Amino acid sequence: MLWAGIKRLLTVLFTWAITLSLLGLFVLAGWGFWQKLQVPVTEIRVIGAGGEVSADWVRSELKPLIGQDIWQVNLPAARAQLLRNTWLTDARIRRTWPNALVVSVSIHHPIARWQSDQLLDSDGNVFRPTDRVPDSLARLPLLSGPEGQQWALWERYLSIKPALQSVGLDTMGLVEDSRGSLDVMVQDGVRIRLGVQQVEQRLQRLLDVYGKTVAGKLNQIVAIDLRYSNGFSVQWRDDPQPTGKSADRKKQK
Repeated sequence: MLWAGIKRLLTVLFTWAITLSLLGLFVLAGWGFWQKLQVPVTEIRVIGAGGEVSADWVRSELKPLIGQDIWQVNLPAARAQLLRNTWLTDARIRRTWPNALVVSVSIHHPIARWQSDQLLDSDGNVFRPTDRVPDSLARLPLLSGPEGQQWALWERYLSIKPALQSVGLDTMGLVEDSRGSLDVMVQDGVRIRLGVQQVEQRLQRLLDVYGKTVAGKLNQIVAIDLRYSNGFSVQWRDDPQPTGKSADRKKQK
C-alpha cells in the first residue's frame, strides 16, 4: 500500500514537472517572439500627397516617430498633428510590419478663391489655408458673396464664363451683395453690373452688341452697367459720368 501511494505521488509530480516545463517553454517562445516584434520605425510611406502637401512635408512632421517602437506609436496623436494643416481633409496612418508606417492623406483641390483669404474646393467646401492663399492660385476666379452661397456662385460662374468667352472676355470673378445683385469681373478690372433680375437676358444684350461698341476699349472702362430696361451705360476711366444708349433710362434691380 505504501509503495502504491509513493508511486502515485511520483506520477503526479512527474506530470506536473512535464506540464511546468512545457509551460515554461511556451512562455520563453512567446517572449522571444514578442521581442522580435519590438522593432523601431525606420520608414514612413506616404500615399496621396501632392500640391500644397508634399510627401516630404508629411515625413518631416512625423520624423519624431522614427526610432520609436512601432507598436508604441500613438497613431491618433500623429493623425491629429497632420490635420493641423488645413490643406488636408483627412489623414490615415497604419502600421506595416515589421518597421513601416503607411500614411494616406486626402487633400483639398481648390477651384476658386472665396472672399479674400479662403478657397473653395471641388467638393464645395470652403477652407482657409494654413498660411495664406499661395501666389500660384492667384489665377483662380475670385468669388465673393453671402456665406453659404459659394457653390451657387460657382455654378453661376460656370454658366457665365462660356458666354463671355465667346466674345473674348475672361471671367475673373463674381461678386454678389446681400440683396443678390450680381457683378461680373473681367480682364482689366472691368466690372459688368448685372443686378438681380433677368441676368441672362441682360448679359446677352451686351454680347449682341459688344463687338460694335466696347470691344478693344476695356482698358478705358471702369464698369458696364446693364441694369436698364434696354441697352447699357458705360463708366469710362477718364469720365466718371456713365454714358450710353440707356444711361438716361430708369435703372432696374
